[in-house]
Amino acid sequence: MNQALQKNPSTDNNISKTGYRALFLLKKLMESPKSREELLECFEQDIVIKNDISKDTITNTINALKKAGCVISRPSFRTNNKYVLKSHPFSVCFSESNIDALLSLRESISTLGDWQLLINLNNFYAKISKLAPNQEAQMRLLFEHPLKSVNYEILNKILINAKLKKHMIVCYDSPQNGEEELCFTPEFITLENKKLYIWGYNQKYDMFSYLRIDKIKKINFMNFLGVNNEAEDYEKPKTIAKYKLKGYSALMYQPEEDEKIIEENPDNEYPYTIETRVNNDFNFVQRLLSYGSDCVLLEPEELKVQLLESIKKIKEQYKND
Repeated sequence: MNQALQKNPSTDNNISKTGYRALFLLKKLMESPKSREELLECFEQDIVIKNDISKDTITNTINALKKAGCVISRPSFRTNNKYVLKSHPFSVCFSESNIDALLSLRESISTLGDWQLLINLNNFYAKISKLAPNQEAQMRLLFEHPLKSVNYEILNKILINAKLKKHMIVCYDSPQNGEEELCFTPEFITLENKKLYIWGYNQKYDMFSYLRIDKIKKINFMNFLGVNNEAEDYEKPKTIAKYKLKGYSALMYQPEEDEKIIEENPDNEYPYTIETRVNNDFNFVQRLLSYGSDCVLLEPEELKVQLLESIKKIKEQYKND
């Protein structure tokens, strides 16, 4: 057998064991604080350096890292007798162009209607904001997004209520009526035009409608449906619509709440046929208009009439201009 193939990696002259040990120890301290004994155990399990350990190995390697710019605290009672990596000069730091790219990505995602993905992305940006080149860039990562005006404590209460089928007495800053108290039973959340909406039954107006979540100032009271006869049954909207999509709109399509693909054929001009429950006629028509010529509404007839009327109004507006 070729002797080169039998060669132990730990004796490979191409590896600087001093440098390797330093990087290996740095990696372990970046994972978590460790005692001298824990670091020696890690060394003994590594194929490259396990046969090259002395009693001074840890001390010498720590000192080498400190000379390279690392700040490592000495083991003490306060640190549970462990070395703690305070900082090191090898951290990633975003440039201004990196920040612009990250913000462009978030702006693009905010148009998809996936509010949960957007919130997860915001949480991720909050974690990496410390890598921004300056405070202004850090603030942009933290706050330059469509949901910055949403109270997340209120959002969490809404999510709990929707899951448990609870009534809410909310203080709502209505654009039409000013501040008012509403008894509202939440059903689901949507992200439309970069605004977060909660859909459900509005007892005051006896209708299934939506509230803008950033306009909800307070949730004052909650109660389970059916308790003490305070909840009356209500009917969700029964209008079912069907439409087809093609082109870029079909490529980027993401099903919304109460919506499903009922026919899918990539070889057709219109690869998706979609069925949806219409909660709000105006919003639904506006959404179809946003698809442009990529969309054909199949049914119902009354929504076709509304869609045609909207198109005529738009056409007349352009004529007048």
